[in-house]
Amino acid sequence: MTSAACDSAGPDDAVAWGSDQASLTVTAAGATLRIRSSTDCYGSFGEIPAPLPAGSFELSGTFTQLMGVQPGFIEYPAQFSATVAGRRMTLSVEVSALQQTLGPFDLIRGADENWAPCLFPLP
Repeated sequence: MTSAACDSAGPDDAVAWGSDQASLTVTAAGATLRIRSSTDCYGSFGEIPAPLPAGSFELSGTFTQLMGVQPGFIEYPAQFSATVAGRRMTLSVEVSALQQTLGPFDLIRGADENWAPCLFPLP
């Protein structure tokens, strides 16, 4: 696959985009966005189950909110919107069911933030 968002050499290669607020891992199969909580863990994440096109895109996926009660998460449909210019990506996530837009997140290609999922309850 060759694109500005994901120019992986093969299905096992990943391209990382990151900032101090979010990280995006892109593979040939799709992408996973992790949104950092107030501690050094992620409390929510998004999944785009399709290859990312070059440049700007709007794709459907899911937004999962982690929490400390059973079942431990809630999953919502989401719309991911991004523009890519060189090594910079501006990404927003619209979660209609929550009437909320997350971001915009300004991500830099190659910035690989690797937070673990939050363990609840948070301190």
